[in-house]
Amino acid sequence: MKKVIVFDLDGTLLDTLDDLRMSVNFALSKYNYPLRSREQVRKDIGNGVEMLIKRSVLHGFLDENYQNCLSLFRLSYKEKYNVNTHPFEGCYNLISKLKDEGYFVTVATNKIHSVAKDLLDTHYPALFDYFQGDKEGIKKKPDPQMIEEIIKHYGVTKEEVLYIGDTNVDEETALNAKVDYALVTYGYRTEEEIKKSCSTTNLLHNTEEVYKFIKSFS
Repeated sequence: MKKVIVFDLDGTLLDTLDDLRMSVNFALSKYNYPLRSREQVRKDIGNGVEMLIKRSVLHGFLDENYQNCLSLFRLSYKEKYNVNTHPFEGCYNLISKLKDEGYFVTVATNKIHSVAKDLLDTHYPALFDYFQGDKEGIKKKPDPQMIEEIIKHYGVTKEEVLYIGDTNVDEETALNAKVDYALVTYGYRTEEEIKKSCSTTNLLHNTEEVYKFIKSFS
């Protein structure tokens, strides 16, 4: 039986895409770089803000304005990370139900730790008593450290943990941590994109399927 359910945040629990795009384009506009479409930003998300900006500027990490764009993005997103952000359909009820049934529900995200905390407090108040975000001393996914910190916090075995995400980064994270996992298709990757980049056949199309998958381990 699974005791700890670890969720990715962006693209799994929260639709943060429009706010991320707004701050990306704020940074790019300062250097007259081409602005990114919603579709482009959707595909760029998954490895943290450094990679998001690398994929957005003209010449990646070698771009002379990379660091400035990264700083501008952070400045903008720090103020506007919760303008259009909202839970995906059914996610609040899913987390509430799991918590009521005695599961430990947690989050592992490459989003800045303090931002993730505020978003969880706002959109999922009192539902997550522990989460792991991007902060000093913690390696970003797909490194398994975030999952390992959660396992250590609850004192469980890897066999008692289930990870739910939406991208190949999440699959790599789960494989590196050696925990069971599934990927949702309603987030930042389409089912077709997931099948091309991932090996799992555990694809979940809505929160009802997520719940049934979790209960299948009972």
